[in-house]
Amino acid sequence: MKNERDNVVGIFLDQEHAQSAIQQLKSAGFQAQQSKGSGNDFQGLSKDERGLYESRAKEGNTFVVVRNAADRGEEALNIMLGAGAENVDMNAQQGQSQGQGQAYSGQRDANYYNSLSQRSANERRYGQNAQNADDIRLQLREEQLTATKQARQAGEVQVHKTVHEEQQQIPVNLRHEEVTIERHAVDRPVSGEIGDLQDETIRVPVYEEQAQLQKQGRVTEEVIINKDVVEQQQTLQGTVRREDVELNQSGNVVRDGEDRTAYQGPDDNNTYNQR
Repeated sequence: MKNERDNVVGIFLDQEHAQSAIQQLKSAGFQAQQSKGSGNDFQGLSKDERGLYESRAKEGNTFVVVRNAADRGEEALNIMLGAGAENVDMNAQQGQSQGQGQAYSGQRDANYYNSLSQRSANERRYGQNAQNADDIRLQLREEQLTATKQARQAGEVQVHKTVHEEQQQIPVNLRHEEVTIERHAVDRPVSGEIGDLQDETIRVPVYEEQAQLQKQGRVTEEVIINKDVVEQQQTLQGTVRREDVELNQSGNVVRDGEDRTAYQGPDDNNTYNQR
């Protein structure tokens, strides 16, 4: 049921259905919490409507409140109905759909639903399909593991260039000039007269080759760095939870498809696990 403060209130038979609704509502982004049926949750409702909630609270029903649902009120209502909330549509007679029961609308008012408080809860309607209390479905859930991948640096490889010095010897053939002086005895006349005699020096240049070192850089090797992707399989292990249902029966109860002779008597207790 919605009120003027955009709060949505759901009535549940027990804590289990209420907690299931709260989990689904929170997953959908609603601010949902369990309530004891306080007056703050009923603000904006008529006297008859408040009386309905108060009577349900006295019975021990569990309330779930979604505050500030605003324009998502219908969505919150549907989630509650899907989780087994009581299907109430007290405003259907005005042609509105403010209550928790689009699937169970009709000429109903607060007095009608209040009258159900005096009768068996099995006569009330719950959920989207307006089942009675005997038909409320309990959802069994379980957790499943999924693996996600995320890249992270596992290490690194460094390729470092270093400079080394060494002494080398290079043989070089060098040429140089050497002077040879030969003296030969001769006896021949000089033409003309010999002028003044004087000292004379003859210079003969002598050359040689000298070696000098020059350096020239050369590429002697190339290092190619490649990365390959290698795939390996790992097994991840985690703990998951699942919900199961346990059926406790007491007394001489016959279920569909079972033989009454399987039970010993009214004092016999049998417990069954179903999945």
